[in-house]
Amino acid sequence: MTPEALRSMTFPRAPLTRRGYNEEAVHDALRRCAATLTALAEENNRLRTDMQRHRDWIRANNIGDSSGPTGVPTVDAVLQQARAQQSAEQTVSAAREQARNMVRAARAQAEAILQQRWEQATEETEGNPEETERLISYLRQVAQSLTATADQYATKQAQTPSSPATAATPHGT
Repeated sequence: MTPEALRSMTFPRAPLTRRGYNEEAVHDALRRCAATLTALAEENNRLRTDMQRHRDWIRANNIGDSSGPTGVPTVDAVLQQARAQQSAEQTVSAAREQARNMVRAARAQAEAILQQRWEQATEETEGNPEETERLISYLRQVAQSLTATADQYATKQAQTPSSPATAATPHGT
């Protein structure tokens, strides 16, 4: 029995000799309403009893009481820890993205410097093949060194776990 069912309930008219609705239909509807209300009241009482039993158990076990000996954290403490965890994960994610951007910028800058130096060297050593070879060798070494450093950094970042304990450690990286 729902409130909507009660609102939409209709009753047949009484016979022509009487006024109003059919008494038997009205009494039947009232009995069903009473049965539903009784069931709801019993369920409400059962839920109140269960709730009180849970409250008593919580009090007996000092849950939610910061002075309690059990060491069980309060709900507020758990929520605060969850917010701190989420904030730490966002900070670590932002730092990693910034590090990736810095590596990309450094690579681009290194390539620009190498290109610029290559052009200068070409202009300066037009007639000196030995100097050209020396500069080419030097530039190759610099490029290999930059590539090796970038690869080491990428490998280190891939191996670094993104666990909360790592994210929360305060060290300057």
